[in-house]
Amino acid sequence: VGLLFPMPTIFTSDIRYNVDNQICQVYLGFSFSIIYISLCTYGIPVPLIIFIYFKLVRYVYDISNHVIPVNTLSRAKKELKMVQNIVILVFILLILGVPYVLFILMSFFIKPPKYHFRVAYLFIEVSLVFVLLALFQFTEPVKAWVMRKINRRLNMIAAII
Repeated sequence: VGLLFPMPTIFTSDIRYNVDNQICQVYLGFSFSIIYISLCTYGIPVPLIIFIYFKLVRYVYDISNHVIPVNTLSRAKKELKMVQNIVILVFILLILGVPYVLFILMSFFIKPPKYHFRVAYLFIEVSLVFVLLALFQFTEPVKAWVMRKINRRLNMIAAII
């Protein structure tokens, strides 16, 4: 699927060199490629993730009201926590992807600003930093390992002084 995703964009020749931003990118404007890429990256996956999250929340709520084995409820709550973390990550990407979406929508009607890609890229890079911090916070084994490494370094520095 990953190899098939860019094929329509390649065959329609919508990838052009943007002199201002010095990058080859899909031409921003009302085109099949822009709509296709937007749907494949955000338009379809995000509603599916949110739908699965709400179905899982409803399932956990329903089974917690009935008499069921404890391990089933425990497993469902763990799955809910995992999906909740995924939803948080998706919302980080969505919120910080707003400038790029605005540039895409703007390109349907007027020419986007000269350095639109640089502004959008800045927000995307910041979102990746926030995603990494969120993943660090959500993943307990990684968090514990990094904290052990930091504490060991502090102890080594204190021993030398």
